[in-house]
Amino acid sequence: MMIRLLFIHCLIHSLIIAASANTSIDIDQDALLALKDHITYDPTNFFAKNWLTNSTMVCNWTGVTCDINQRRVTALNISYLSLTGNIPRQLGNLSSLEILDLNFNRLSGEIPWELGNLAKLEKLLLHNNFLTGTIPFSIFKLSSLLDLKLSDNNLT
Repeated sequence: MMIRLLFIHCLIHSLIIAASANTSIDIDQDALLALKDHITYDPTNFFAKNWLTNSTMVCNWTGVTCDINQRRVTALNISYLSLTGNIPRQLGNLSSLEILDLNFNRLSGEIPWELGNLAKLEKLLLHNNFLTGTIPFSIFKLSSLLDLKLSDNNLT
């Protein structure tokens, strides 16, 4: 009887872990899809060709790197694509993100303060865009940040 209860406990624990992993990757996918939705011009059809929501998992999307064990997005590199649009606040939900590289695009608008939620962020590369406004104070609270490039924008 004790072995049966232990087995049931282990099974339930495994299901809870699996459910939380799905929730985490779903949050990451939602954040990336918000970015895709905020792009108003994609001259190379990058998203249409590479971010296929029905046929591939987010970790297989071009420009996205995941930690295979944690099933979380750790890097996003969609630089040099001449993308027009803005950066959605939902990117602040990518809680395992270490690298965010959006440089050499045509992104405009303000840098969302929610990027300051990315506690593991080591590289924030937003240079050579058309970003405006002030640099959010939350960015300066990122204790893991090693590389910050914001030049060639219209920031104050």
